[in-house]
Amino acid sequence: MDKDSIIVKGSFSMQVIEAATGKVLEDYQDNNLVVTLGKTNTAKLLAGDAAGKIISKISVGTGDADPIITDTGLTGAYTKAITSYTFPESNSVLFSWSIDNAEANGMSIKEFGLLTADNVLFARKVRSEIVKTSAVRLVGTWKIIIN
Repeated sequence: MDKDSIIVKGSFSMQVIEAATGKVLEDYQDNNLVVTLGKTNTAKLLAGDAAGKIISKISVGTGDADPIITDTGLTGAYTKAITSYTFPESNSVLFSWSIDNAEANGMSIKEFGLLTADNVLFARKVRSEIVKTSAVRLVGTWKIIIN
């Protein structure tokens, strides 16, 4: 007999864009890790538990340690509200976000996090360094898929 199970997973997509020209300097996509606190939050939302919070923030940080399931935050984080969300399929939500050319300048961005309204880490992604200056902006999406 097969057992039903719910799997929460994510897909991270980002472009580094030259602010002056709008030219795409890098187009990056990869999977990410939904951490334990993110899975706990999902369970609470499914039950209507008041402790469950919506995902509403994007965060970038300087940490370069590989993501692990017990991660709870980012190093030296810059955090802001996500831009919007849509439902591209019946089992997913797509969060759109941006870090504009006047934001997070001087950071050596290596990690990204998706946060709930009360700043609980839901998912984390680490990649090669982006030295953030006013010459570039970052635009991306983060898809969370429930299977």
